[in-house]
Amino acid sequence: MSQPMDEQSLFELRFRPTVALVSTVRRFVSEFYRELLSDADLSHKLAMATHEMLENAVHYSIDQRSDLTISAKKESGCVLVTIRTRNRATTERLEKVRVALDEVVNADDVTGMYNRLVRRAAKRTDGGSGLGLGRIRAEADLALSYAIDGDTVSVTAEGQFQP
Repeated sequence: MSQPMDEQSLFELRFRPTVALVSTVRRFVSEFYRELLSDADLSHKLAMATHEMLENAVHYSIDQRSDLTISAKKESGCVLVTIRTRNRATTERLEKVRVALDEVVNADDVTGMYNRLVRRAAKRTDGGSGLGLGRIRAEADLALSYAIDGDTVSVTAEGQFQP
């Protein structure tokens, strides 16, 4: 049986993620969310979003380092969840990240945007599906934002839920 959530729960992880470690972190955050929120469906969605964000960090990082911060804060019977990744990337990769994020962040029609990404993914030959960011918005109901400072990109997914 899970314990009631404190006003705010937070953890930070700084590491050199690999594909295997991303899966390990997903299992950990899945348990973290399940214990914290007592909601299996919401925990699954948030674990998926965290996994997608970490996979992007692994793919785009130039030094194999990434920071992950997860915060859950109680507010008026709801829980505000924030997932943030931060990593360094080359100028070329930062531009790819910016284009991909702009499309997802600025989409007014989330379902339409996700359907476009699915159609595009079916034709991709360069590895990866390109669906991760869209999944975060469409399936996890999280808003996305980002900031680029020099060679560092921070991506934030945030949502308010009533578990």
